[in-house]
Parts: sequence; C-alpha cells; structure tokens
Amino acid sequence: MAMEFLFMALLIISILTNLTVEGIKKLLDNGNIKYSPNIMAAVTSVVISVLVSVGYLVYTDTMINAKMMVELITLAYLSFLVATNGYDKVIQAIKQIKSFK
Repeated sequence: MAMEFLFMALLIISILTNLTVEGIKKLLDNGNIKYSPNIMAAVTSVVISVLVSVGYLVYTDTMINAKMMVELITLAYLSFLVATNGYDKVIQAIKQIKSFK
C-alpha cells in the first residue's frame, strides 16, 4: 500500500466517519439518548476503517502479510486520530514526521 493510497483511504474514511457520526447523533438526539461524541466518533472510525480495509483486500485479491497488517492497523489508528482531532492536523503531523527523516 503506497503512502498516497493511505492518504486517500484516510480522506475517504474521515468523510464517511463524519457523515455517519452526524447521522447517528441525529438519531440519538431524537431519542433523547445520552452519548459521548468523541467515543462514538472513535468507535465509528475504527469500524469504518476495518470495513474499508477488508473491502480493499477482497477487491484487490491481496493476501495479508505482516507489512499489510501494520499498514491496516496504522490506517485504523490514523482514522481514530482524524475522528477525534481533524484531518488537517493528522496530515500535518505525518508530513512533519516524514520530513524529519
């Protein structure tokens, strides 16, 4: 998985997460159910990233190896950060780490 694909997948996951969380929040607000928005966003982002990763692996008929597992775990973690902190801040941090090398 190339770095560009990781960024694109992260962008898609962050958009899907934002839309899904807003929909869930409206449903829960209509039912007067109490919830923590950050926890809901974190769980939703990890679930969506796992589903997108599985879809990618099935679609491309890719076998899972150690490198792919690390990349998928990284994608899930980054999607968690994006859901709780924002896409721009996460991309900025990645670029700073990459340029530090």
